[in-house]
Amino acid sequence: MQVLELLMQRQNLSEQQTSDSLQALVAGAEPAQMAAFLVLLRAKGETPEEVAGLAKAMRAMGVPVPTKHDVLDIVGTGGDGIGSVNISTGATVIAAAAGAKVAKHGSRSVSSLCGSADVLEALGVAVEVGPEGVARCIEEAGVGFMFAPIYHPAMKAVVPVRKALRVRTAFNLLGPMLNPADAQYGLVGVYSTSVSHLMADTLQRLGVKKALVVHSMGLDELTPMGPADVVEVTQQGKRSYSIEPQELGIPRCTVQDLAGGDAALNARILMDVFGGAQGPVADALNLNAGVALAAANVASDAKEGVAMAQEAQRSGRAGDTMRKWLDASQAARAAEQAATAVAK
Repeated sequence: MQVLELLMQRQNLSEQQTSDSLQALVAGAEPAQMAAFLVLLRAKGETPEEVAGLAKAMRAMGVPVPTKHDVLDIVGTGGDGIGSVNISTGATVIAAAAGAKVAKHGSRSVSSLCGSADVLEALGVAVEVGPEGVARCIEEAGVGFMFAPIYHPAMKAVVPVRKALRVRTAFNLLGPMLNPADAQYGLVGVYSTSVSHLMADTLQRLGVKKALVVHSMGLDELTPMGPADVVEVTQQGKRSYSIEPQELGIPRCTVQDLAGGDAALNARILMDVFGGAQGPVADALNLNAGVALAAANVASDAKEGVAMAQEAQRSGRAGDTMRKWLDASQAARAAEQAATAVAK
């Protein structure tokens, strides 16, 4: 491949070159070339144009979800490995209960005990539903889930290469950029501040209306444990600042306060919070949901967003949203199964 020669000479690729190369590599299924491509990009240092090209290639090979809403996603790159309860997934439900339209894109666990799909399944959500089913959930409950392997089948060609390499590549950044519902708003956690501006610049190239790229205390999400570094990006530009949870009425906690376990345990913890329980986990969920509401312009700022999230959570309205989502997803799966049976 000509692009490999260019990368060995440490030349940057255009967005189109990168997109075309990844699509050709997936179609050709040459693991050695795929590995060389990803490692050479990493060694050179990926540019926003190159990462946007990778994201556009994956989107082009993916399955889109039709929705009339400009949806929000609360998502992280992963890679912190502290074994906490599913904070972004829980915050997704609270944000929906507070008025946002949320489309969560995720998968089963890779590095943790419990991924987003694992805990949602334990909560009773039918996670493996198609595009119309997800759109139905967003309409009826304000929130839907897209199970990554269904919506990005091209990942089958990439996963074995990533596992064999055992080093970070651009694909460690791509997850938040691949939302099949084309999320226009995002609270995006990154594993290190060293990639915050790369993530923000790439999201801008991909056309998002507003996203907050965050990192806090070594984690790829906001946490009551301490302040967060934020890069806010819109189509007009970007700006950097910090968020201090205590200034938003969120008290400090320790990493042990946020500890989770397997899917069953995490589901019980989340349902308690959705029902109105207070404590550090509720604080963490309300913090993330509140700042996400500001990212989606549902709230005017983070302070108002956290207040809206707290009201939705403490009143038990998040539990109502969770039940609506469960019912909508199960109905969507039943409709899909019935349609499949008729087709046979």
